[in-house]
Amino acid sequence: MRSNATRRIVNGIIAVATWFVLGAAAATHAQDVAVPATPVVAPASPAPYTAVTPPASGVAKPTPAPKPPVIPYEQQVYQVSITLGVAPELDLSNGESQRIVDQLRALVETRIGMWWQSRVTLSPAGEPNSRAMLELRTAKSWNEALEPTTIEKKFALTLDREGTEFRLSGVEWDRASQTVTSIQGRTTFDRRLLPTLAADLVFDLFRPLVTIDTVVENRVEMRIRGGEYLPPDPLLTPFAVGDYVTCFMRHLGKNRELKRMQYIPWTSVRIELIERGYLRGTTVSAFGSPLAGSRRRVELLGLKIRPAHPQTRLQVIPRGKPQSPMAGYRVELLDRPETKDDKVEDRVNVRTDRNGEIVIPADPAKPLRYVIVYSGAAPLAKAPLIPGEIERLVLEAPDDSARLNVEAETELLQSELVDIVARREVLMARARGASKKANWDMVTDLEKQVDTLPTLDMFATRIEALKTPAVQSAKRNKDKAQESRIIRMCKQISDMAILHLDPIKVKEFHTEIEEEKKSQ
Repeated sequence: MRSNATRRIVNGIIAVATWFVLGAAAATHAQDVAVPATPVVAPASPAPYTAVTPPASGVAKPTPAPKPPVIPYEQQVYQVSITLGVAPELDLSNGESQRIVDQLRALVETRIGMWWQSRVTLSPAGEPNSRAMLELRTAKSWNEALEPTTIEKKFALTLDREGTEFRLSGVEWDRASQTVTSIQGRTTFDRRLLPTLAADLVFDLFRPLVTIDTVVENRVEMRIRGGEYLPPDPLLTPFAVGDYVTCFMRHLGKNRELKRMQYIPWTSVRIELIERGYLRGTTVSAFGSPLAGSRRRVELLGLKIRPAHPQTRLQVIPRGKPQSPMAGYRVELLDRPETKDDKVEDRVNVRTDRNGEIVIPADPAKPLRYVIVYSGAAPLAKAPLIPGEIERLVLEAPDDSARLNVEAETELLQSELVDIVARREVLMARARGASKKANWDMVTDLEKQVDTLPTLDMFATRIEALKTPAVQSAKRNKDKAQESRIIRMCKQISDMAILHLDPIKVKEFHTEIEEEKKSQ
């Protein structure tokens, strides 16, 4: 009974629900037939108003292409080209030459990892295939050939023979600095070692790039290009504490095109801290603030210094007079700058030869040397350098000829002054002795000799005639140090003349003789 009642209640509920649904559907259908309605959909949020001004021509402007994403410097990899030129006299088949290239490619990719996107091929026609041809190529010719390409590092290798040995030679061209390294080489008797030696030569030629971000006094902060992609070979870690970086500036135009290069001479940065792609160092320079200044449209970059020569030949010349080398000048070599608190005792003294040159050997234990050029006891020029980085260097020192002439003339004046004072004292002493004996003829003659000796006015005229042209010459050369030395030397000899050639002493002598005459 209870179940039948429950069933009836459920059936009733279903019937009522069905009646409501059918009734609502019928009402909706009738409404749709009577009046067609347009559905309105409200937006989720109001759209912002944008004023659009159509172009004058009536044609819509094209949508500008999105700018490419900026890749951080420490994540930028190098686009590298490595070519190997094989000398025809080696009689290597194309297969053998290609096999060397393939093995070289595998070694480079395995050791360098993601840091480079490299392409290793045989040299195309027209590129050097021997060391002699490599020596004929200049930085200008490399720039002209490679500037239109996208290559950022170019390693040009050659394989020829030196005697009975295989000889590998190579250079690195860098797009950022537009410079080419000096030629380096490897030799072997074993042909099987050529790919390995070629890879070693490439990595020894490689100069990592850095961008200089912050310069505060002599403290420098830098980032290594691609520094986030450490190479698998730990021997290829780009920098170590104690390495040095040479600096240069790239002046750019409005469209970031290169206008001119500016190399900063006698300046480097010593690396003191390394944190993956970040470097911190200290400026070492012959100038006060070489890396400071405006950075608008200027890229300040650096290259790792890799000394490749056993020595550097340094020539010292007067500024603006390369045809007159400074021969016989004393040069001191120090391993650190001298300060008031640190008097460097360990220094090497050498003299320039007839060509104004000295030879400075490279020393891996002391890579940096300070050069001081002296003229007499006065330092003329000071500059830091890394021997072995460049085979030949020229150091321009101030033209010290005017100061040297003044120094020589003042020494002569000093000798004359001593001689005059000695002669005057002797003549006065003889005159006093003759007056005691009443030998007045002799006294008169000695007084005349005293009066004919050069006077203070004569000395002052000669000193002024010596000083004026020398000071003017120093001012023309804008050499304030030389000007002050000239003035100081002339003042010293002038003070000596005033002290010893005071005319009052001669007057007192004549007065003394007159009193002696009257007393007799």
